[in-house]
Order: sequence, then C-alpha cells, then structure tokens
Amino acid sequence: MKKKIVLAGMDATVFAASFAVSSRWFDLDSSRFWLFLGLFVVTKLFFLMRSGLYHAILRYAGLPLAAEVIKSIFYATLLCFFIIHFPTPQKIPVGFFFTDFLASAFFVGLIRFAPRYFHESFRDSGSKKLLIYGAGELGETVARKLLRVPGEYQLIGFIDDSATKIGKRLHNLPIFGPIGELGAILSKERVSELVIAISTLPGEVVREITHECRRHGVFCRIVPSFSNMMKKDVSIKNIDIADLLKRDPKDLDEAQIRRFLNGKTIMISGAGGSIGSELSRQCIRYGAKKLILIDHSEFNLYAVQEELSDSEIPIRFCLLNILSGPLDKVMEEERPEIFFHAAAYKHVPIVEENPGEGVINNVEGTVRAAQLAEKSGVHKFILISTDKAVRPTSVMGASKRIAELFIQNLDLHSRTEYLAVRFGNVLGSSGSVIPKFLEQINSGGPVTVTHPDVTRYFMLTSEAVQLVLQAASIGNGGEIFILNMGNPVRIADMAEDIIFLSGREPHKDIQIEFTGLRPGEKLYEELLMDETEKKTQYENITIARATPVHWERLNVQIEELLTCARQANRHPLLLAIKRMIPEFMHGSLEPEARKDVIPFRRSI
Repeated sequence: MKKKIVLAGMDATVFAASFAVSSRWFDLDSSRFWLFLGLFVVTKLFFLMRSGLYHAILRYAGLPLAAEVIKSIFYATLLCFFIIHFPTPQKIPVGFFFTDFLASAFFVGLIRFAPRYFHESFRDSGSKKLLIYGAGELGETVARKLLRVPGEYQLIGFIDDSATKIGKRLHNLPIFGPIGELGAILSKERVSELVIAISTLPGEVVREITHECRRHGVFCRIVPSFSNMMKKDVSIKNIDIADLLKRDPKDLDEAQIRRFLNGKTIMISGAGGSIGSELSRQCIRYGAKKLILIDHSEFNLYAVQEELSDSEIPIRFCLLNILSGPLDKVMEEERPEIFFHAAAYKHVPIVEENPGEGVINNVEGTVRAAQLAEKSGVHKFILISTDKAVRPTSVMGASKRIAELFIQNLDLHSRTEYLAVRFGNVLGSSGSVIPKFLEQINSGGPVTVTHPDVTRYFMLTSEAVQLVLQAASIGNGGEIFILNMGNPVRIADMAEDIIFLSGREPHKDIQIEFTGLRPGEKLYEELLMDETEKKTQYENITIARATPVHWERLNVQIEELLTCARQANRHPLLLAIKRMIPEFMHGSLEPEARKDVIPFRRSI
C-alpha cells in the first residue's frame, strides 16, 4: 500500500510539473491556474487508478504497460479539454493540451520503466555470461524471458546464420556472426552457457554445436519445441542424447500413411515395447478403426493401456504369448487387416546365453503369427527386423534373418502381403546403452564401453516408426525395406557426449573403461549384405530385393532348427543356423564344423 501511495505522489508531482511548464510556455491566464491544475492532476490520477496501473509489477514493465499509460493519460487529457472548453469556453490553445499530454506520458512512463531498467542493468554483475543461438521468434521469446527473470545469468547476445540479422541488435543486444564462428565468439566473449533456440535444428548440427561448446568448456542447453513458445511456456532443458540424434524425415508422406491406416483394424504384437507402443500411438493418430494390442508382459501391456485409455477408437488389450496363447481365436474374432509383428527377443548377450529360447521366440513366433495372418485373411503382415540380421554373428541376428527369409518366401505362396522393415538401434528401447550409461554416471562411473571402435546405427523411436509406416504403405509383398539410419555413431563418442551433457568432464570426472566385445557382438553393423539395393520414391527408404529359396526345404530346415532349439543343444543349433544362413559367422563354430555346411538356397 505504501508503495502505491508513493507512486501516486510521484505521478501527481509529474502532472503538476507538466501543467506548470505547459502553462508558462503558452502564457495561460494565472487567475484559474490552481483550479485547472487540480482538475488535471485529479483526472489523470483517476484514470491511472482505474486502469490498474498502481497494481502492476514494474520490474516486468513492457509494451502493454506503456500502451496503458498512454491511453489513460490521453483519455484524462481529452476529458479535461471537454470540461474546460464546452461549458464556459476558455481561450486555451489546443497545443497546451498536447504538450501537457506528451510531458505527462513521458515522465509517468519513465517512472514505470525505471525499476526494470535498473533491475536488468545491475542484476548481472558477476553472473555467468549466456549466449542464444537463434535470433528468430523463439530466440527473442527466450531472451525476453531471461531478461525478465532474475537469476545467475547475464544475456550477452545472439548468434544467427542469417546475413540480414548479423550485426543488428535484438533487445539492445548484439547479434554476432554465424555458427561457423561459434568457437571464436565463445572464446572472445568468455561465454559460460549457450542456449539453442532453433527447434528444427537437425541432430547432427546440435551434435557439432555441443562438441564445440565442450571444447571451450561451455555448458549447452536447448529449447525443445516451437509449440511451447506458442503456449507462452518456453522451457529450456538440458540437451540429451535424443537431441543429438534427431532427424525429421523430410520426405515423410503423411497423406499416404493415412490412406494406408485410416479405417483399418490393426493388430500389433509386442505392443508394450518401445516400437510396439509407438506404432499404437501413430495408428491412432492416422485414424485406425480399431487396435488389437498383444503382449506377453503384463506390466508392459498395463503401461500402454494406461497411456491409451483416453483413445477415441476401440482398443483390445490381449495378454498372451504368440507361441502358446489363443492367437488364432483372437484373430478369428477380430479379423485384422494389418498385422505389425514387433514381438521379439532382441538383447544380443541374453539370447547368446539362451539361444534355444531366442530361436523359438523369434523364429517360431514369426512363423506362427505369419501363418495365422494368412489363415485369418490379413491383407498385409509387417515384420519388424534389425540390422543385426545382416551377416549375423549372433543368434539373435540369425533368428531375425531366418524370420525375414520365411516371410519373404511365404509371400510367394499366399494372398497376404508379407514384408519386413530393417533398421538399427532405437534410442531408449529396452536393452539400450543409454539408460545404462546414465545409471553409471549417476553412480560416479566408470562408464563401460565394449570396444573403442565399436559403432552402431541409432534412430529415435518416433522417426523409426514413421518410416516403418511409410514403408508398409508402399510395400507390395516380399520386400525387405531398409531405413536410412544416417551415419553410424561411435559408442565411445556417445559415452563422452552423455557424460558432458550430464555436467561432468569425460576422462576427468567420469572415466570410460573398455570391457571387450561380448559374445555375438560386432564392431560395426550393416544394413545390406549382397542383396541388390533398389530405391523407392522416398529418400529415407530403400529395398533389399527378395531372396527366393526352395520353399519345402526351408520349412524342413526350420523344423530341424526348432527341434534343436527345444532340445537346448547349443552346438547342433548353431550348425542348423549355419546350414540355413551360410554367412552366419559365430565365434564358437569350429572351422572343421563349418566345412560340413551346405548352402540350401537356390532360386525357385
């Protein structure tokens, strides 16, 4: 209350001074000076009070407050003009009112904006210097938020790649040169932190910026999305590994995907996993008629059920094992038109320790699901495969390759269209290295990596699923679609990035230890072997041509393989895999045993 009284007193003084100066300037009749002075002061105070200007927090004064000041004083001056001129016309020039209005508005505005000016001028003394990358709408909004909120940062300016912005000023702060000069700017300005305020920046550019910041000891953060700015809820978060890997498919044909999924009954196995659950979300987004979600994990199925409980389309949640559950009954009841088979064991070392179970789940599960799809009239069956199926060195990769061969060749004998989509590691999926690295960092290290040169392809779950849907929408059956995974990433580099993004110094605060490749692991992954590559109309999707084999022999080989798997005979099982996949190079197969392997492939 005391502050409001002081502010009103300052305003009254300004109004009185403005009136006095204007009166002297225009040589007004002094006989009515005090009467008119009281009228002007009281009227202006009334309008200011009525507009709520005595309740404003002056530290956040901005354009709306300035507009309110001008509007209130204008209305007050206009009212005084009518009061003085119309009842008893006075010889007071219009210029007097205009001069008084300008002087009053200027000095009242000065009083209102002074607290913000002093707050922003002196609050940054000794604080950390912060730079914003991006001088567009999002960058401007971030800057405005940082300037208004007291804290430990001193905003020193922007960097931007636009030649039309470089050298100009925004919020009276300089816009420095392009991103190519980032290192020099960070060093010259002694920047402590950089905020990336371009939400559409590709992951590889974010990665380059992060590495440059790391080289100069500058902490880096990011504004996650433009939509937050539209909600006036701009949030700044620490960069995570997903920001370094994100890639928005430029040629994504959403209209094609919608035509493929809209109004269809869709079944998804492994629906509680990272790929299966994202498939569920995307199918809802693109207008599926009904979803049948299958998973043998009660918890995973419960989690996806909780997430999708508000869906507008009907969803049936089926807790069953594809190998032994009543899948045939469910498919007979629901008659799905599209089947996404995402259920699989995929953790390489675990499957190496339990090869029989891995083969049974990944091969027999695919065979049963694919055969039931044909029986129940499914129009299209899509197998989610992996880059580990290419020249496999692990049982897991080999099992997925056999699953690919089976559905490719089943397609030649069925009205159902069978196809596979092959891609690399999905960030954040179960068994991913990222959660493991974070847990090790939080425990103080060390972070363990198998080999200094090991590389892997990585893709965000949302991007992978969008491309899976795109591939499925154009498939005619028999294809293996291969998703463009970008460049492979050295796991050691990723470990260093995650340590840095966690606010620690790699090899100093957190050590990295190399433990050696585990059974079945490769130094690098491939997406194609000797298959002929065929382009599609989409840049991010290519096709490996079908590998036709003798159908009856393939079925016999699969039965022999599953017999070995059920008997838990490791060595015969590996030999059975080798007979089916000559390129299978497992470390435990003896050279003399490999001589007995007879390739079974031949064109039909």
